Amino acid sequence: MKNVAQQLITQKLKQLTVKELLFYSQKYQIPITKDEAAAIVKALKKNKDNPFDPDGRKRMFSKLAKITSKDTAKSVYKLLMKMAKEYGVEHWLK
Repeated sequence: MKNVAQQLITQKLKQLTVKELLFYSQKYQIPITKDEAAAIVKALKKNKDNPFDPDGRKRMFSKLAKITSKDTAKSVYKLLMKMAKEYGVEHWLK
């Protein structure tokens, strides 16, 4: 069941919209501009790294830092961790 849930979450990341990302950034008080959100969404759609694998997650956020900034990548990482905690799956990201 865990693998199925992880696949669903990974698919959702690939289908995330700018509007949804901005909604979550406001909800969790993580500053992301509309332009940064657009770049992040574009990168997530192309991402082939597994966000549940520590090395894959590191590569994914390194790529995000290159297309936005280190601060934005850190903000997105915080957002991911807060969302994972809200849904009770933060242990999958350790």
